Amino acid sequence: MGRMIRLGILGASANPFAWASAAHIPALRSLPEYELVAVASRNQENADAAAAKHGIPRAYGDYHQMLAQPDLDMIIVSTSSAHHHEFVMPAIAAGKHVFCEWPFGTSMQQAVEMRDAAKARGVRSLVGLQNRCAPIVAFVRDLIGQGYVGTLWSVNFDRANDQTARMSVSQAYVDFLEHANAGLRIMGGHALDTLAAYVGEFADLQAYMEIGMKEIRIDTGAVVPMTHRDHILVQGRLENGAVASVVMKQNSPTYKPFHLEISGSKGAIIITTDGDLDPSERHPGVPNDYLIYGTDRLGGSFEPLAIPARYRTAPDDTPDTQPLNVAQMYQDFARALFEDRPGPLDFDHGVLRHEQLATIERAAASGERQPFVQI
Repeated sequence: MGRMIRLGILGASANPFAWASAAHIPALRSLPEYELVAVASRNQENADAAAAKHGIPRAYGDYHQMLAQPDLDMIIVSTSSAHHHEFVMPAIAAGKHVFCEWPFGTSMQQAVEMRDAAKARGVRSLVGLQNRCAPIVAFVRDLIGQGYVGTLWSVNFDRANDQTARMSVSQAYVDFLEHANAGLRIMGGHALDTLAAYVGEFADLQAYMEIGMKEIRIDTGAVVPMTHRDHILVQGRLENGAVASVVMKQNSPTYKPFHLEISGSKGAIIITTDGDLDPSERHPGVPNDYLIYGTDRLGGSFEPLAIPARYRTAPDDTPDTQPLNVAQMYQDFARALFEDRPGPLDFDHGVLRHEQLATIERAAASGERQPFVQI
């Protein structure tokens, strides 16, 4: 392609806190490779409001009308995961390149169907696991590759999300958490994908999942049950031989600092947070919120490590918050498309992450160690 990638987006709204509005649109606005020309929504009123809010030229109350536009190269599906398959499949059939937000559908079956349809139609695909595109991830991965910690020995990962405890949540939000199996698929999917970007994939694992927050008081004052497994423990061996231990709490009663410790025969790297981060920023890879400490000798003192400027590839005017990782993801996709080479984070990658989550579920259900077979 010798021109901009012309985009249509589904899931943008006039609400500035919606993920598409807060992250995707500012990211894309900063990238010269893209032109956002159309938005679709459930009805014309919502589409018009989103178009006016974000300065998008064309608005469609019918998604299929947007798909029929011949000048659109790519469709962004940034809706609830319950509708990903429903919206991605027609975009593929229309011959559009397509982005699908994570979680990548609601099941392995849907993920495989979307992947296979994109391959059969010959369109490019992109899945929203943008945190692995963060500057911090590339920097730390390079440090490990260059031998900073020596031979990798162990990885300890601890993450707690207290958004539910802090928010006066609606029944609709509880329904979303339940339907999405948010502990494993949202928090776990993003966290485990970012962890793999740092240190590599698991070879095998064992797991335990429990319901920690069994009920919650919603904004009406009613107390309603919660049934998705929100406390997740994963232990196993990585492909490189190191052992890894992962603790994740989707519904934590309180905030605790993020902590990732990567240890080896020569030294160690610690990635953590300082202070009470805004809930929207409490996931691995958000730029400038994470502190990095390292020591490259046994028994040495930890020292602060700064990310070199070269790891930020997005333009200077890309907001240095949620949009940064998203912009670097789209930037990588555009380069691969223009150079006609395989791109990062395609639907094959989405299926890979689904398979890891399915492996965790099998391990937790069986009580036995399971191999992670990458299909």
